[in-house]
Amino acid sequence: MFDIDFSSKRAKIALRFFTYGVMTISTIVISVVLIFFALGYRLDRNLNFTQGGLVQFRSFPEGAEVTVNDRKQNFKTPGKINLAAGQHTASMALEGYRPWSKAFTLEPGQLVWLNYARFIPNTVVTSNVRNFSTIVASLVSPDRHWLWLQTKADVPEFMLADISNEKDPKFTAFELPETAITKKDGHYGTFEIIEWDLKSQYVLIKHHYGDMNEFLRVDRSKPAEAINITRVFGLNISEAHFSGSNANIVFVNTDGILRRFDIGNTSASGALVNEVKQFVVYGDNSIAFTGLQASPDNPALKQQIVGVHRGDKITTIRTLPTDKQVVFAYSEYDDHDYLAIGTADSSKIEVIRDPRADGAEDTNTVFAQFDLGATPQWLSFSNNGRMLVAQRNNAFATYDLEEARAYQFTLDFGANITTKLRWLDDFYLWSDAAGKLRIVEFYGKNDREITSVQPGFGVTLSVNGKRLFSVSKAADGQFSLQTSRLTLQD
Repeated sequence: MFDIDFSSKRAKIALRFFTYGVMTISTIVISVVLIFFALGYRLDRNLNFTQGGLVQFRSFPEGAEVTVNDRKQNFKTPGKINLAAGQHTASMALEGYRPWSKAFTLEPGQLVWLNYARFIPNTVVTSNVRNFSTIVASLVSPDRHWLWLQTKADVPEFMLADISNEKDPKFTAFELPETAITKKDGHYGTFEIIEWDLKSQYVLIKHHYGDMNEFLRVDRSKPAEAINITRVFGLNISEAHFSGSNANIVFVNTDGILRRFDIGNTSASGALVNEVKQFVVYGDNSIAFTGLQASPDNPALKQQIVGVHRGDKITTIRTLPTDKQVVFAYSEYDDHDYLAIGTADSSKIEVIRDPRADGAEDTNTVFAQFDLGATPQWLSFSNNGRMLVAQRNNAFATYDLEEARAYQFTLDFGANITTKLRWLDDFYLWSDAAGKLRIVEFYGKNDREITSVQPGFGVTLSVNGKRLFSVSKAADGQFSLQTSRLTLQD
């Protein structure tokens, strides 16, 4: 046996070093364990150290009970849980509402957000807000505060609904000034609402008379000061779209030439792109388009291109035969630009990320490709740019840019879907097929019938998401702006 004098100075120093060493090692071990725990590592039943992931739950309304893999959790939404990697099923339930569920895959170290569940009451109460003898079109503003209603097709009479207070909408009727509109043989032609600007202040109106078109920019707060863009610039405009943040800037197609009009100083650019067929604007100066150009191998022959114009540069993304039908969509997500392209002879959709503005077509490689199972009629990005939906009638495919995952599904709404589904928010689409307003999540599940509607009109959530505005038509031919309550408590 060792005879150690623990009261000696040497023993005390040794003991102190030993204690500090144990404490240091313990701190390191605990820190490592906590780091691995935060990264989702757990001991499984076989005592193997495996990495799981984190799932975040949120719902509207909140306070829903959460069940994962048939086990009820000890929290209500919002909440979170660590799970082992693999296949899982989650469901949420809230008294008085239809249940929500989803099957999902959790990868090691992954964070999954199930934060988009929208509960719909078991019984949806729909009531009329205002009746109209007729409505021919409606368009919702980007901020969901305004609803522009067109009450006649051949007279410039409109109704602006302020729906910022969903319980007490306000209506203002107005007629565009006769001096701002061209008549043929003393008569108006037909009017069409084109789009709102992103700040929800101005609207573009198209007036078709005889074989001519003219475009007007209308300020919702000063409709009497409507500006006839066609008359101001003296050019024949076939298509027009606002720039992203400046309603004084409008991009137009004038006889196949893409131009930039500045309404503020009445200046028009030269040709940005020649022989344009169609185009879409994203942001202030990014434009995706289809058009024609001379073949580099034989200048006498034309070829179709899908391209991007940004700043002063044109990028050719794809070259195609002139008779091939093309659909495309353009958006931004997580600081990247995305261009989606589909053609009439393929069910595959190509997604190009950050199209190069250097004219080098071969540098614009495919970032992602997914299959619709049918040739696409429409492509559309969600409001936040994360989801891309391809559609042909009732056949759909969604590509999630964040999770790099595709979903393919068919919607059975009891009718053939002949129009493009629209985005209700960042995760839900809506359809008015067969006169029934239905919403469905981006991957084709949790579809809900809301109410009866007149097809072809705008649908929008209220600002607080508690009500849904739509248009209906009664048996006597009378139209109504109606609201459906999506929560049991206002």
